[in-house]
Amino acid sequence: MKRIVLPLIAGLVALGLGSAASAQSWSDPGRFSVGLGVGSNGGVAEAAYEIDPHFVLRAQGAFLDFSHHFTSNDTAYSGSAHFNTGGLSLDWHPFANTFLITGGFISGDRKVDVHGQPVGGSIVLNHVTYSAADIGSVNGQINYGSTVPVAGIGFDNTYVGNHHWGVRALVGVEFGRHPPTASLHANGPLASDPTVIADIQAEQQSLGHDGGAFSYYPIGQLGLTYRF
Repeated sequence: MKRIVLPLIAGLVALGLGSAASAQSWSDPGRFSVGLGVGSNGGVAEAAYEIDPHFVLRAQGAFLDFSHHFTSNDTAYSGSAHFNTGGLSLDWHPFANTFLITGGFISGDRKVDVHGQPVGGSIVLNHVTYSAADIGSVNGQINYGSTVPVAGIGFDNTYVGNHHWGVRALVGVEFGRHPPTASLHANGPLASDPTVIADIQAEQQSLGHDGGAFSYYPIGQLGLTYRF
C-alpha cells in the first residue's frame, strides 16, 4: 500500500507547487459544480460551491456494497459489507491552484452483516465444534460507526481556468470506530446454553479485533466534474 500511496502523495504535492505561479481566476464560468466518480468507497456523486480561490465546500455521497468470505477464530463467515454514506467536506487549496487538502465528516451505513458458515454439518465457535443442528444459524454485524471524520489530499482543476469540465483525484482515510463493535447471536436449541453464550461472546471479541483493519478505511477516488 505504501509503495502506491506515498509516490502518489509526493506527485500531488509537486503538481500543486509547480503550478502555483500560474494559478488563474476562479470566478468564471461559475461557482457551482457537480461530479461523478468511482473509488475504493464505491460510486461517488458530489456537488460543490467555490467560496473563494482557496476554499471549496463539497457535499458528497458514496455507495458501496460487496460480499466477502473470511475466517475469524477458526470460524468461517460470509460477510456482506454496506458502506453507503453522505457527508460534507472543506477543500483547502493553499496555493489557489489544483492541489488540495480536504477534511470533513461522513455519515450513514458503515457495517458488515456476517453469517457463520457450517462445514460438514458442524460450526466452530471460539475453537469449539458444535453441531449445526444444535446451534442453528449464527448471524451478526460489525459496525464501524455511523458518523466519522475523513481527511485527504488530492488534485482538482474544476475551478482553475475558464473551462466547464474538470478532473478530481483524491487519496485519504475514513477514521472509523476502532475497534468496531461486533454482535452475534444463534437461534438453535442450544442458543441459550451458558457455555454456548460464552463462546459466542468470545467470537464477538474476535470479530471486533479482526475487523479492526477496516476501521481506518483507505480512500482513492477519481472523477469528472462540471462547473456552472
